[in-house]
Amino acid sequence: MKKIVLFSLLTVAVLQAEEASDLRVQTMQNLEKGMETILKGLMYNNKSIILKGVNTIDKNTKNIALFDIKDEEGVNFKPKKYSEAEAKALTRLAENVLTSFSKGEKRRSLDYFKKLQNQCINCHALIRGW
Repeated sequence: MKKIVLFSLLTVAVLQAEEASDLRVQTMQNLEKGMETILKGLMYNNKSIILKGVNTIDKNTKNIALFDIKDEEGVNFKPKKYSEAEAKALTRLAENVLTSFSKGEKRRSLDYFKKLQNQCINCHALIRGW
């Protein structure tokens, strides 16, 4: 009887861990798709496409808490706090792309997009150790 209960608990734990992993992968893929959508909107000079990409980024940066990022003791750099701040910065930059585009400042929109892309790369370099 104990073996059945333990096996059931183990199975549930494995399935939940796999589901969390899938959500993390899906979140990153969605963030990538949001970036692609914003760039497509810039290239096609289409505000509604940019808005769609901004909304995708906004929605998915809220899932950063899914990632099991731990701070190391004795180290000044706190990856968890950094990742949370970066998630907010990504949303803000994506919104800046849309705002500047709406004002007709298309080059500034592109500059914000480049900053958004750099933020993504920097976070991956620091958190994932690229």
